[in-house]
Amino acid sequence: MRAKKPIRILIAAAVALAVLAGCAAALSFIVYGRSPQATAYEIILRFRHADDRTPEEETARLETKRGTAEAPSALPAWLKARVETAEAEYAGLQTFVLNPGGGSATVVYLHGGAYVNGFNAHQWRLLNKLSDKTGCEILAPAYHLAPYGDCVRGCEDVTALFCAVAEARPGRRIILMGDSAGGGLAMAVAENLVARGGPLPERLILYSPWMDVSMDNPDIEALIPVDPILHFDLTQLHGRYWAGDSDVHDWRASPLFGEMTGLPPVTIYCGTRELLYPDLLLTRDKLEAAGVDLDFRARRGMNHDYPLMPIPEAGAALAETASLITGDT
Repeated sequence: MRAKKPIRILIAAAVALAVLAGCAAALSFIVYGRSPQATAYEIILRFRHADDRTPEEETARLETKRGTAEAPSALPAWLKARVETAEAEYAGLQTFVLNPGGGSATVVYLHGGAYVNGFNAHQWRLLNKLSDKTGCEILAPAYHLAPYGDCVRGCEDVTALFCAVAEARPGRRIILMGDSAGGGLAMAVAENLVARGGPLPERLILYSPWMDVSMDNPDIEALIPVDPILHFDLTQLHGRYWAGDSDVHDWRASPLFGEMTGLPPVTIYCGTRELLYPDLLLTRDKLEAAGVDLDFRARRGMNHDYPLMPIPEAGAALAETASLITGDT
């Protein structure tokens, strides 16, 4: 009989945890209107990113890279098994192509990763889903990351890539898309294209774009405890590396400080529980003041880059994104 007591305690503890989790999910739904899956995944993200490097460790890692060659990127084997893929080079950039020549539009997609990390599993899954939903051609360049590249090189390289893609596809609809750091770079490239007189993308679709790498907006402080992904000190450090020899407020590093007039239509998805949200509100205001056709979709209670996550809210965002890409809206 004594042996059963620890088992009963474990069962009681498990039941108590399940009840608490259920209450937390219910409360989160009442407060934010978000799904239980979104609440659960936020908890997973918090544990997953809890042991990120300290700024000192990250500085040492990036400085060590300076003495080594930049490694090429590679498509995951599972993606090549599911989608027709190819590899090309535009403006000197290694570029992955999904559904070559397919569909009614071409998407140029710039991946996030704080300008220091390459493609991740979330982004490959996103591209797989978009290729399935739209049938359209998707080009994903491996732009040069810090410390090998910086905002000046990145902006110029991707601008040249976009022009080469547009020239090779006359009359074709081209969408410029990016998430997080890639979203910020996409905006900088669009601003650069406007300043040069085109060609312009038909639309920008941006997921949680990083619009100001300085991270000096005082409203960010209140979100530090609730963002499970972005660590303030690390994010600020990565922003300084991407700025390179330029000021962190240079529009090529922080497109929030660009002109913005003359941009094509812009669609932005973001969450209210991410460090970038205060600067995205400033971005919204500046785009509207510049007369840009803006569709600003801030989802209450969502985290950074939520359309890339395995949650119902992401499915809705992807369905909307697919319609924008195919022109069915």
